[in-house]
Amino acid sequence: MMTTTVRFLPLLVLASLSTTAFAQSRGGRAAYHMSSRSMTTCSRYEPVGSILRVTNPQTGKTITVRVTGRGPYNGNRVLDLSTGSFKALYGSLRRGHGPVRYTVVKRGR
Repeated sequence: MMTTTVRFLPLLVLASLSTTAFAQSRGGRAAYHMSSRSMTTCSRYEPVGSILRVTNPQTGKTITVRVTGRGPYNGNRVLDLSTGSFKALYGSLRRGHGPVRYTVVKRGR
C-alpha cells in the first residue's frame, strides 16, 4: 500500500493498490474540467479518463469518480474533487478538505 500525506483538500497502478491522501473541493485552475454536480475529479498522478474508487476512511463512504483533468499542483494535494463528489463523500462542503483513500478501478490512457 502506497501512502501519501498531503495538506488540504503513479506509475503503473494495479486495481488492488490503493493510495491514502487528502482531497479538496475547490474551484481552482482545474475547475473548468468539471461540472459542479458531476462525480469527477482532477488528479495529480492518475491520467485523464481513469476511474477511481474514492473512500472516506473516517466513515467508510465510497464513491466512484472519473478523472477529467490534471492537478492540483499547489502544496501536497493529490485530488481536486468536484463539488458533487465532495458532497457525496463528506455530506457537506463546510469542511472543504479531508482524508481519502483511492483505488484505480480503470486506468485511463
